Amino acid sequence: MLLDSNVFLEVELAEKHADACKSLLGKVRDGIIKSAITDFHVDSVVVVMENYGKDWSELALFLASLLRYRGLMIHPMGLGGRIRAASLMKDYGLDFDDALAVQALRELSADTIVSYDDDFDSIDWIKRRVPEELAI
Repeated sequence: MLLDSNVFLEVELAEKHADACKSLLGKVRDGIIKSAITDFHVDSVVVVMENYGKDWSELALFLASLLRYRGLMIHPMGLGGRIRAASLMKDYGLDFDDALAVQALRELSADTIVSYDDDFDSIDWIKRRVPEELAI
């Protein structure tokens, strides 16, 4: 199961789904739920946080907090994966961010993404879940 960056951003930016995301991420932190996020998506969380005015200490705190997530693997996206993702943009009509998530799912031999982004719904082999479904 792959986590999209918006799951973390809901919490970090105190958005409307923050409670469900916090609950889900607590289960990932405790190792109850096993999941992955790409290194690219970790970086995109940090960039968005910075764009929302978070300072270096808040960025560092977020990044350090990922070390405590027993059920989270940070999946590195190499250049080859990025190139394949660019091709997936054409195949599925996705932006690069989403295409990279699709490529990561392929690399992980997974079919489930946790995301609020409904762009994944057009890909028949991907199951999209929202944190509310998993945070119970």
